[in-house]
Amino acid sequence: MFIGNTLRTLIDFHKNEQRLLIQEKEHISLFCSQVFAIISLIMTVIFGVLMFFALPFFNVKYLLIYTISFFVFLVLTFLFRRVHVTKSLHYLPLVYTFVFYLYAFGIFASISSASGLGSHAASSVICLQIIFPLLIFDRSYRINLIFIGMYLMHSVLSYLFKDYSNFVLDMFNGAAFTLGGIIIGLYERYVRLSNFEKDRLLEHQKNTDMLTDLPNRRKLFERLTDIQESNGALAGLFMIDIDYFKIYNDTLGHLTGDQCLRTLGKCFAEFGEENDFEFYRYGGEEFCALTTKDTYDELREHAERLRRKVENLAMPFEQSERGVVTISIGFAPHYYTQNYEVTIKQADDALYNAKRTGRNCIFGSK
Repeated sequence: MFIGNTLRTLIDFHKNEQRLLIQEKEHISLFCSQVFAIISLIMTVIFGVLMFFALPFFNVKYLLIYTISFFVFLVLTFLFRRVHVTKSLHYLPLVYTFVFYLYAFGIFASISSASGLGSHAASSVICLQIIFPLLIFDRSYRINLIFIGMYLMHSVLSYLFKDYSNFVLDMFNGAAFTLGGIIIGLYERYVRLSNFEKDRLLEHQKNTDMLTDLPNRRKLFERLTDIQESNGALAGLFMIDIDYFKIYNDTLGHLTGDQCLRTLGKCFAEFGEENDFEFYRYGGEEFCALTTKDTYDELREHAERLRRKVENLAMPFEQSERGVVTISIGFAPHYYTQNYEVTIKQADDALYNAKRTGRNCIFGSK
């Protein structure tokens, strides 16, 4: 019974961890970058101290080795920062390379100093068996197998280059530290991944309209501000209104009105994926859409396609002229003003004209 429950717990943990590692890539990447920056600073200080004391305490020849090692460390640090910023490659292999390099350097420092100052137990290197598993976000079984391999490698080298008493200390201390690193690493990784998920869900709730599942007005203005500050790509903007939605709500009830909004939210999301649009719920029965379409004719063509798509949903509405739910769209190019507040005003004015001229139509602002 105990073994069966333990196996089920491990299987559930593995599945949940795999899911979180896929979902939380953005948070993991940011965390790894922050941790890497801290490690880089600490290791720079450590290398500086080692190089300073290499000449009088170790041996002149080690000064060159430490200098070359520090150069390799700087190259790996630069590569990691570049990969993280450009995202041209997956950074995980480079993280492993960095960890292996630091661990190998720690073993070298231990063995080389022992040869000059007398054999001793390498407690500082063994401590890495607990520290490193906390710094890597990957499948737990892969991390654990790698660090067990590191422990075995260190034990073999300790046996070859140290006296028997210190080899025994290294072996038993290393086993304890490796086991501790595996247990603490599992817990720390799972807790942090769970916190990442909570943060993501809170961020989603804050920026998402829960009825339509579209980004909300708050997210719209954050997005527009980012675009304006970074000179990002935005060529046009739609303001969309559901025709006679107050009458629809009063006649069919708010539950039916909510279902209508959910259906339109799904329709807009599908249209956005197919045509490179970003849809937002602006408020009430109004929606907003951003696009990179860069000509007035393209904006008009896509506005008409969206209007027909909603009409073809054929959601019954007897009080409507068409007998179904329809929308009116006002659109405005953004490239004339490069100020999103002006563009919203132009699109809103165009929407007003569309409703004034009969609804279920589109109107553009030039």
